[in-house]
Amino acid sequence: MFGNIPRSIEFAVGWVADLIEWAVNNDITVIEATEAGKKAWTKHVHECSVGFLSNEVDSWMTGVNKNVAGKQKRTIARYNGPATGYRQRCDDVKVRGYSDFRLVKGP
Repeated sequence: MFGNIPRSIEFAVGWVADLIEWAVNNDITVIEATEAGKKAWTKHVHECSVGFLSNEVDSWMTGVNKNVAGKQKRTIARYNGPATGYRQRCDDVKVRGYSDFRLVKGP
């Protein structure tokens, strides 16, 4: 609904597959986003959402489900930035050796 899903998922699957291959080749057994990385990504997603009317209503797209307790607060539930920008951000993480993640070597 917000992009060409087959093309978007193809990139994401390829990127994650490369990450897994890199982790195996480097004896990495744990990969977690850092707090700084999570905050930076969340800020970016929110910046990409500014001005979208769909973010101003209560719906599943804004994380609201009035039939579920605790799900009445509106949030940004999807990435609204350009596909090229998304791919560039992902590729930048890869080029930096996945340093945006906490990486733990295995035993």
